[in-house]
Amino acid sequence: MNTQHTSTDPRAQRLAEHEAYWQRFGVHRATRQAELPALSTGWSALDAQLPGSGYPIGAVTELLCQDAGLGELSLLLQALARRMAEQPKRQLAFIAPPATLHAPALAQAGIDCARLPLVRCRDESEKVWCVEQMAHAHAFTGFVVWGDRFDTTALRRLQLAAEKAVCPVFVYRPIRAAAERSPAALRLAITAGRDGQRIEILKCRGPGGARLTGLQPDSETVWRFADTHADLAALRAAADNDIPDPEHGRHVARASFPPLGAR
Repeated sequence: MNTQHTSTDPRAQRLAEHEAYWQRFGVHRATRQAELPALSTGWSALDAQLPGSGYPIGAVTELLCQDAGLGELSLLLQALARRMAEQPKRQLAFIAPPATLHAPALAQAGIDCARLPLVRCRDESEKVWCVEQMAHAHAFTGFVVWGDRFDTTALRRLQLAAEKAVCPVFVYRPIRAAAERSPAALRLAITAGRDGQRIEILKCRGPGGARLTGLQPDSETVWRFADTHADLAALRAAADNDIPDPEHGRHVARASFPPLGAR
């Protein structure tokens, strides 16, 4: 009778334990990033540069914009539409969008507006609290949040909510936030170039630092501008994170919830 002996390399075992410890804090080896679940961006050139070939699922992706109206929301629509198609019984939440949304343009991009609640919030803390509460329901396929003044604590809470809901959380912030530290799994800087949208990968789980120029997402027809110049200026300022009155437009995705009450 043959007896097979199995030996364990102590060094390999210690390395595995060490790696498992750091994974609890979101630290992963670059060579294993392809194993992390990801959602295709819908742009092959961008997918090729991202670990896992897409936006991380169960994590925060920051989109840091030089200005509003650069196609930053259109950049997400293909991924969001695919995500909604894969999970037809779940909703996609928009938290404090800075302007009125044009429902026909969203529908044309494959977004089911009947499953798109828009949530109005008074301040940054309420936005974070709102995502946390909805994450408990496990009824959402993703969250898109607009915020000017999220700090590290707020972003970490959003990261924990993304892990709990097992879905991506996309956060739009001004480009100036690129100089700040962030626990987000992926950070993209979006600026305008002569040849189209320019995207720089500031941070990702794995090798990063790539730059892409020339992506041509559709012009921002997802926003409805009654007075183009005035509304675009308000969108770029986005100081109060409010949503214009949807009664002013016929084809507008209306807010599903009033401002939240006291917590």
